[in-house]
Amino acid sequence: MLQFVNRDIDARPLALARIIIGLASFLLPVEWLKPMLRVASGDYLALPVFDGLPSVPTAAVYGLFAVSLLGSAAMVMGIFGGLPALAVAACSAIVLLADQQVYSNHFLLLVMLCTFIGLSGASKAMTVLRPKATQPVPYWPAFLIKAQITTLYAWTAISKVNPQYLSGDVLADQLRPWVPVPDSLLPAVAVTSIVVEAFLAVALWLPRTRLLAFIAGFGLHVGILVLLLYPGPLISFAMLMSSGYVLFAHESLVSGQWRIPGRGARVRAAHAAQ
Repeated sequence: MLQFVNRDIDARPLALARIIIGLASFLLPVEWLKPMLRVASGDYLALPVFDGLPSVPTAAVYGLFAVSLLGSAAMVMGIFGGLPALAVAACSAIVLLADQQVYSNHFLLLVMLCTFIGLSGASKAMTVLRPKATQPVPYWPAFLIKAQITTLYAWTAISKVNPQYLSGDVLADQLRPWVPVPDSLLPAVAVTSIVVEAFLAVALWLPRTRLLAFIAGFGLHVGILVLLLYPGPLISFAMLMSSGYVLFAHESLVSGQWRIPGRGARVRAAHAAQ
């Protein structure tokens, strides 16, 4: 355990994950602004997570919106250290607690990933002020990000093992009309999606299956965006999940499992120097 806590990695993969999460976090405030303004107006039902929580006034909603966007921009640029990511996480957490009607899985995922990024030292590389600089940073935030996305894959697979999803009814309601999948095959498609997500939860951790997991994950998320109705909110979800793929890819490059001419050697040399 002590070795795990004290282990360092190159800051660049975490910095790339920071940029991806920052870009994704631009999209989430647009989703929650309108429902939060409705609740703040007092003309609509408010459903706070805990009874007795005060309602968020309209001015505070706009304030949270502004801080979230500014924090997202600062994350992408890599300025002000980990504060922007923690600010985005805090604003998002306040919104999630303020009203259950804004809840989404990818919104909660954003809170957790921004917290990990804010504590990771990801601003020590790939910044607008020092684009080529890099430093070693603690490994444990990277591990938590990887654990978070694979846990999400596992939980999603488990939650789909129910009669309604396995029958194909859920997919029948969500697929675009032009998708050429007959109703008789929808149960098989449903089972396949469960198998893929369960596979990703494990295969991303195993060097021998990681490349296949990357291919399967790419196909899964692109398929979701192309084939499902109203995929807009899932764009940010796919981006958030890809931040973990960056860290798994770095692990394979450092180990020499994946070889990119010139680049792979430089990555391994930088890692050895740490």
